[in-house]
Order: sequence, then C-alpha cells, then structure tokens
Amino acid sequence: MKFRHLELEQELEWSETTHLCELVVENRHFMRRLYEDLSVQEENPKVSITEDGRPLEFEKQIDVVFNPLRLNFDNRRAVTTLLKLLVKTSLSEDFYITTNNLKAKILKYLDEIVNVEDFIFEVTTDDFAMDSLAKAVNMHIISDDDDFIEVLTDYCAMMTELAGVKIFVLINLRSLINNDELERFHHNLDNHQIRALLIENYDHGKNAKIPRILIDEDRCEI
Repeated sequence: MKFRHLELEQELEWSETTHLCELVVENRHFMRRLYEDLSVQEENPKVSITEDGRPLEFEKQIDVVFNPLRLNFDNRRAVTTLLKLLVKTSLSEDFYITTNNLKAKILKYLDEIVNVEDFIFEVTTDDFAMDSLAKAVNMHIISDDDDFIEVLTDYCAMMTELAGVKIFVLINLRSLINNDELERFHHNLDNHQIRALLIENYDHGKNAKIPRILIDEDRCEI
C-alpha cells in the first residue's frame, strides 16, 4: 500500500510488517491544501492511496479522522457497522437458536395484540433481521473514555472488519498522546494488522519504527 501526493516527490509505503506511517507538514499553506484534498475528493485527486497498484475508494475504504477525540461512533457508517455486527453475531452458532426463539416470541406477541383489538389485518413475515430490532430500541455504540488508545484501537478494528476500511488517516494524533501511548497504538495496529497514516502539522520527533516524510517551512522534503 502506498500514499502519494502529486506535489511531493517522495511516497510512503506500508508493507506486511509496516502498519503505521507519518507525514509531517510544517508548511501551513501546504497543510491547508492537504486538508482540502482529504475533505473533498475531486475527479482528479491530488492525494491517492493505492493497494497493489489500484487506488482505494475514499468513501468506502479510507477513513479520514480530523478530530481523533471525536470519533463519532454514532455516525451513519459506524452505526451501520454495529448493526452488521449484531446480525452476524445473532446468526452465529452460539446465538442461532436463541435468536429464532426470540423472533417467534415477538411475532406471537404482535399477533396476540392484533387479535385482542380485532383488527382486520394480520401479522405475517417469513423472517426479519435483528438489525430491525436494534433500530427500534435506538441502540448505539459507546466508548470507554478511560483509555483513549483502546477506544481508538477498538474503533479502527471495528471499522476494518465490518465496514471494509483499509486505512485510517489520523490528523494531529500525536498532539494528543505521549510517546508511550504512541508505542501502544503502534503495537495494537501490528496485532490487528491495521494500517494507519498520521498527518501532523508539527514535528514531535522521529520514531525509528515509523516511516515518515517531513515537509518543512520551505517545502523541502526530508
């Protein structure tokens, strides 16, 4: 997997053992344009992330997180992911019988209500998915604010497995975490086989384990 920008000579590359890269942009003008490039994908984008030579789809396969403190677990994409997880789990070997029994009870209950009121319609369905029940009770994802790194890791793992995200672009994450937390996050990415790109507007120091490009105030690539 590779990250390219049309205005940069260098590129970043992830391998089977490289899961985290960093792009440091000290030039404010270029950083603003990079924000725009990541926010609005034009017909001929300047930013591209490719896998095996094929560009990833920004809408489906790339998750750009501009504020890591506000992961917004309840956005449409995340909630859709949660519902897929519930359906998948409800049909697993451990819950299959319980799920079918619950569906039968719900249908029986609704049928009894209809009969009591002597309505002129009936309750009938071949099947219904558990995501319909989850929507009815307004189920949503919550996070444990006590451990930011674990919350971030859980979010990335969930979106990777069920939403098809291939890579996470995290803006100014290192401004929010210390070096020990960075090491933990890097370790978690390795364990989950998740790829991420850190984009920083300040040089927090080079980590020997993390490939990076630094663009200084004069637009020199280091």
